[in-house]
Amino acid sequence: MSAPLAYDGTYLKSISGILKICCMVCCFLGFLCIVCSSVQLRNFRGSFYCAIAMLAFVCSGCMMLARLFQVWQRKFLTFNAIKYELIMHVLLACLCFIAGCVSISLDVIAYTIATFFIFLAFSFYTFDAYLCYRIYRQCDAQTQTQTQPQIA
Repeated sequence: MSAPLAYDGTYLKSISGILKICCMVCCFLGFLCIVCSSVQLRNFRGSFYCAIAMLAFVCSGCMMLARLFQVWQRKFLTFNAIKYELIMHVLLACLCFIAGCVSISLDVIAYTIATFFIFLAFSFYTFDAYLCYRIYRQCDAQTQTQTQPQIA
């Protein structure tokens, strides 16, 4: 029998929670800029940008909901959530950077604004990855034990 999911509202007020909300807002606003632009959405740049922006939006939303309802702590006891989030943030930051570089090459105002939002999301993902890395290294240092040299 599993325990009911616990809601942790303080996560939304933490730095990591605020960064995830900012990333989601930036990805959604960039997606709206591309969709509402005068250029057809069938071009490669717009389609690629929309795919990356929505992937980042969904992944950030899933990670935020998992941390908000403490799914990692209750359902997956041996799962290292910090390491998973670090990998996910680095991957999403790289994808956002590539999507921004691809979309800036089209000289349309809406694409330029969308590029600004995706680069802003890139910076938020990078900062969140740095925070996850610091927490991961701190946990690693605390769990390491030093062995005493054997005296023969």
